[in-house]
Amino acid sequence: MNLVEKEERLKDILEHNIKNEKIGTAIAITGPWGVGKTFFWKRFIDGCNFKKKYVYVSLFGLESLSDLKTHIYSNIENNHSNLEIPRWIRGLPSILKDTRVSQFGLSASTKIFDSLMFNQVKDAIICFDDFERMSKKLEIKDVMGLANYLKLEKNCQIILILDEDKAEGDNKKKYAEYKEKLVDETIIVHSVEPLIRENTKDIDDQLIDLMIEFANKLEIHNFRFFQKVIKLYREFKDSLPPAIADSTKKIILVRILQGFFILDFGAKYEVTWEDFTIKSSVRNLINEKYHPEKAKSESLVLDKLEKVSYLFVTDDLWSIEFRKWFDQRDSINFFELNRVANLELISEQNNKNKNDLYDLMKIWRNLEVNESYCEQIFSLSKALVGVEILENLYFYSDLLKKFGRHDLSRALNLIVKENLKDSLNLDVIGTINQAFDSGFNKKNLFHRYLKYWQYHNHDLVLPSLFNVMSNYLLSKSWNDSDAVILKNATKNDWEDLIWNKIPNDPRFFQTHKMSLIKKIFEQRIDSSLTPQIKSMIFEVLEEKAFNGDIYLRKNIEFLITILKEN
Repeated sequence: MNLVEKEERLKDILEHNIKNEKIGTAIAITGPWGVGKTFFWKRFIDGCNFKKKYVYVSLFGLESLSDLKTHIYSNIENNHSNLEIPRWIRGLPSILKDTRVSQFGLSASTKIFDSLMFNQVKDAIICFDDFERMSKKLEIKDVMGLANYLKLEKNCQIILILDEDKAEGDNKKKYAEYKEKLVDETIIVHSVEPLIRENTKDIDDQLIDLMIEFANKLEIHNFRFFQKVIKLYREFKDSLPPAIADSTKKIILVRILQGFFILDFGAKYEVTWEDFTIKSSVRNLINEKYHPEKAKSESLVLDKLEKVSYLFVTDDLWSIEFRKWFDQRDSINFFELNRVANLELISEQNNKNKNDLYDLMKIWRNLEVNESYCEQIFSLSKALVGVEILENLYFYSDLLKKFGRHDLSRALNLIVKENLKDSLNLDVIGTINQAFDSGFNKKNLFHRYLKYWQYHNHDLVLPSLFNVMSNYLLSKSWNDSDAVILKNATKNDWEDLIWNKIPNDPRFFQTHKMSLIKKIFEQRIDSSLTPQIKSMIFEVLEEKAFNGDIYLRKNIEFLITILKEN
């Protein structure tokens, strides 16, 4: 029974009972914590017109049975009658209680008024919620007893929203006893789909469907998980160019789902980032055949994820950058992801090529390889050189070799090496860091090639001032060679860093120049270099003031005064 059918069932029960019965009914809406039981009920009741008085009661914060009764009659809404007691009168008992008037002799009168008002409650729909957060001063037997009284004696339709598994100790036992006596029907909510759809109206339909399929396949029933996913997706998407491929939006969402899944459920299912790679999916295939017990736990969950999207069991630049964030090793390199997003790297064609390559992996696993198979592997992997990560390119090269196509394997190797040379000419540090971000694999031909290049070009591998300072500012980490970079930095280097490099990096959009300069002055990479650094930066500031208008000059002079005082 889907959610629409459950809503229809709930409506049929209430309508039948209201029209045909002289005593009320009690319906329990149950389901896992965070699945959206309250949302399900409120959306349902808002869409109905039963022409009945209605009150929603959160048990959270109520300290006694008297408080509960007062809450019911003082908040009840009359949807069909013109004869209604004004709200200010209905609220008198709670006002009197709050002012502690018992010392004036009005306590007894208040109780009588309380009782009279509660006796007016009848023929109403009353929803009790938040059993799990109920005060220990309020016992479940009293709540259930009152609900039963309202059902049998006052012809009220009772709705109980609760997670039976969250009840503890005596409350759990007492609830089971009262459920048998009180509850006539149970509606089970176990899908977060309505909550996901309600909170993602600005997100593409295909991505919403992916989240829902992920929730259903992995049996994740807590919407709080998806709240984190949706929030982070919006943050990352806002940090990238507005016009990006639909398939790239999907990649971003998959990497976020993947990261939170590893954080929240990785220990339970024994999966880590290393399991979400092409090599791991091949390993799991082998384990399924030769070591079924070894593969049982992680292979099962990876198989479910693969059915949601093949992207879960592949790795790429996006997975590398997102892993940094989730492991809290580093900030995401939005500069790099912006480069990716602005180039052909995230075009629909490249994402299609990745998808086609994955389909070829499935053909191999199903023992359906034909004569053109290796040519297809070579053609697609060649098209992805510069886009696909080196670990995957090496895997395809090795696969070609294992199928006897040494010629195609060598050709692919040459293309990858030429691309690496071009990348090294453009950005030495970035190319090497990206290649080894997940570690060095001595079996990987391309990793060995880069290590060889590093060994013979050691001087070219030194980081820039921007690399050193951005790493220090973001993670407060450095190494011994960084001091050399600071020592050799010129006045022009510092000016370029403070006025161009840092302000144009998305990671520092919230950092103003005064704060940046103060942090540079306080650097701990080599404190003996601080006087030299201060001298050059003050010279830069003085030159900026001299060449600027009167307002900029006053601004900079004030800044210099503050910096020198500190």
